[in-house]
Amino acid sequence: MKSIVVNDERICYEDIGEGIPIIFLHPPGMGRKVFYEQKALSKHFRIILLDFPGHGDSSYNVEREVSVERFGEDIIAFMNGLNITAAVIFGYSSGGAIAQYLAIHYPSRVHTLILSGGYPIVDRWMIKNEHRLGVYTATKSKNLLANVLAISHTKDRQFRRELKEHMYKANHHVWAKYYYDVMHFNCKDDLAKITAPALLMYGSRSDSFNTYIKTYKKELADVEIFVIKGESHQLPTRQPSYVNQIITGYLLSRK
Repeated sequence: MKSIVVNDERICYEDIGEGIPIIFLHPPGMGRKVFYEQKALSKHFRIILLDFPGHGDSSYNVEREVSVERFGEDIIAFMNGLNITAAVIFGYSSGGAIAQYLAIHYPSRVHTLILSGGYPIVDRWMIKNEHRLGVYTATKSKNLLANVLAISHTKDRQFRRELKEHMYKANHHVWAKYYYDVMHFNCKDDLAKITAPALLMYGSRSDSFNTYIKTYKKELADVEIFVIKGESHQLPTRQPSYVNQIITGYLLSRK
């Protein structure tokens, strides 16, 4: 594991492989461990997994306001620190809000936008309720939330344990605020500004999130969408081989 100081806070990350850099952005609380299975992509690409400030092994105490914009600016500073001009940005679930922010506000820095279970706005009752519950539970009992998330992401007991222990390290205030800010994030009217090619993945059983597919098809100029049958929202951990295959095929075909 490596680390770099960004805006007076330490970001810990893993950097493996060579080629096109892919930076993975995690949802609230989870940290870089949720992308463990995506390390296999290092056979073809440079894989960068990081913990946002207030998560995992990165700085626990966070002085600056937690927001989608702030984490987006942190990623740009992080890229500058690693001398990365442009990268593929992969946003999983709520991490997709930050990925879209970057694609809209820093188009030259985003080689390709990849979203797994992405959404441009939280305007569906079920998703809004999930965020509200996330804010409450992260504040009141982050260990309980970590346990629930770990169980929902994998059946592998060892992997579950690693996910839980990594989430236990998160600052519960940052965790809750991350959920809160994504709940109020809205880039729906700015999607047409995204010039990077976009790859979107969804599980067929993730009905609330799938409703945004039509919006992305309408607003994005260059978009390819995959729906994985019989699967739910947690694709990076529950269907890693399929996810990695889709990413590899898509990026290599566009070289």
